[in-house]
Amino acid sequence: MAAASGGCGLIACSHLSCSPGATRNAVDFGRRDFLIDALAATAGLTGLGGCAAPLMSETPSVQERAEVIVTNGRIVTLNPRAPAAGALAIRGGNIVAVGSATEIERLRGPGTQVIDAGGRTVIPGLNDGHTHFIRGGLTYTNEVRWDGVPSLAEALRRVREQAQRTPSPHWVQVIGGWTWAQFQEQRYPTLEEINAATGDTPCMIMHLYDRAWLNRSGVRALGWTKDTPNMFGGAIERDASGNPTGLVMSTTSLASLVSVWLRIPRLSPEDQILSTRHFMREHNRLGVTSVIDAGGGGQNYPDNYAAIAKLAADGQMTLRIGYSLFAQSPGKELENYTAWAKLVKLGQGNDYYRMIGTGEYILYAAGDVANFAKDYPVPPAGVMEKNLSAVVKFIVEQGWPFRQHTTFDASASRVLDVFEQVNREMPLKNLRWGLDHCEALHPKTLERIAALGGSIDIQNRMSLDGEAFLKKYGAQAAADAPPVARIREMGIPLACGTDGNRATSYNPWIGLHWLVTGKTLGGAKLQGDRNLLDRTEALRLYTTGGAWISGEEGRKGTLEAGKFADLAILSADYFNVPVDRIKDVESLLTLVGGKVVYGAGPYSRLSPPLPPVSQDWLPVREYGEYYKRGLEDAQNLARSFARPQLIADGGWGEACGCGAI
Repeated sequence: MAAASGGCGLIACSHLSCSPGATRNAVDFGRRDFLIDALAATAGLTGLGGCAAPLMSETPSVQERAEVIVTNGRIVTLNPRAPAAGALAIRGGNIVAVGSATEIERLRGPGTQVIDAGGRTVIPGLNDGHTHFIRGGLTYTNEVRWDGVPSLAEALRRVREQAQRTPSPHWVQVIGGWTWAQFQEQRYPTLEEINAATGDTPCMIMHLYDRAWLNRSGVRALGWTKDTPNMFGGAIERDASGNPTGLVMSTTSLASLVSVWLRIPRLSPEDQILSTRHFMREHNRLGVTSVIDAGGGGQNYPDNYAAIAKLAADGQMTLRIGYSLFAQSPGKELENYTAWAKLVKLGQGNDYYRMIGTGEYILYAAGDVANFAKDYPVPPAGVMEKNLSAVVKFIVEQGWPFRQHTTFDASASRVLDVFEQVNREMPLKNLRWGLDHCEALHPKTLERIAALGGSIDIQNRMSLDGEAFLKKYGAQAAADAPPVARIREMGIPLACGTDGNRATSYNPWIGLHWLVTGKTLGGAKLQGDRNLLDRTEALRLYTTGGAWISGEEGRKGTLEAGKFADLAILSADYFNVPVDRIKDVESLLTLVGGKVVYGAGPYSRLSPPLPPVSQDWLPVREYGEYYKRGLEDAQNLARSFARPQLIADGGWGEACGCGAI
């Protein structure tokens, strides 16, 4: 069987981006492909109707035999032209064929590894369209994560135990990813509780980008007194005598909390590399195979990219990362980008680690608050526009895609004023630019984005901070935060990311639950029904959506021939599990480039070893995963959706008794 040259390989390709003329205007073709696939996806894909394209009937040569076959699965390809299959074949890190178990069996050879999915649901690897993985990886093993913890009592127990283990000069750290609304107690911790739990061990607990608590030992370690001034963008709470209590509030900028966190002792460079490996494994456990890293405050290039660059150079990546460069110096953003343009070029790297553009802040003054409870401090007219224009013109000259953090319509409108002006001199249509977050954009603003050829990348911030948005802006505004239906109706390319791991959790299944239900982790139904997505369309935002944003829709996001063999066999059937259990779904087996990067349960023996952390005291040893309801509960859930079945030509049927893995 001879593979077709380029594009989609063994299956006849109809993607515009794979056509002979694609190289003439890849961005335009990519955008049209995005719209075509989005329209096709509305034609009955929720029930996974249809079948995969047939394979050629010739006997394959040795060179064409599969290295890996995944069979006996309920494979959700997300390819609108062939949405369901029973098996797929992998060679050279790519998918070479997708079809029925009978068709794929023809590619099996003596050395082919066969993975039996056991009738489980198989999906394309999740692609987090906006996260802060690189920064989060540096400290992951050193943090007590409260992500998903159901009670404040359990959260404080973890902090208490960790305080007893943590040696000087290190701190107990809980750095975002949780919300008070997830707790049974429905409240924040108090300073009294934190001090009682942590004693003489310094501790910092941060709630989103809203506030942070430092215990007494932490205040002493930082040397804070009544004479300590407030930091930029924040305020220190003080008692009647003017002494710091330990509570720090972000008022106008997340930089206030970041500046405090940056003073906490760091792990060694070697431990940061190991920490990043553990964070990759945790993502793989959740079925994540790709992320778009949006940079972050305190994440300087190239210094703070040393750990991930080392892993990429050594071939130890189990996650594909497209990273963007986040301006670090308010008022000196143009200097940042001018310096970086001499160090790195667009696309520099490989399929596992690649520079894909700039953002999410290209100008600090153009952004807005990261907390829904806070007022947006409107920058003076003129100065922001002048500086943003200079930065955008430089970025466009480099040919770099760019993204800008904008939550509210007031900030987005001013940003678009500048973009429209620049566009008259230097067209933006050839760049994949866009706005991120976009919870409160109005219809006219969306029309302007569409007219300029922009895109939107939303995050599930409302699932953690929705109660604050509701209190400040009301139910009507919350029902359209963000306006998903209007964005889709206008054909604006749309992706979804977690914004992990401070403003939200890194767990994408929380985001999928929010897209489908409109509920916060506290159970409040805020999103209007018009903005809710079915499970297939929600999954697209976490797969094909992110692939489009990074310009890789021809390589990933769907399971079809010619694309990366990035996939996950799920612990439960995402498409039929009770809706509130979507949050509990994870992967049992994750492949990246056709290689197993994570395995659990029946696939445990396939899981590659992960070097253990070297220090016994590190929290990851005890709290190294998103919170699980309980092992027995999780196993029962998996078993209830794992009866071995396969898709054959005649439809669903009982699985064969073969001895495949």
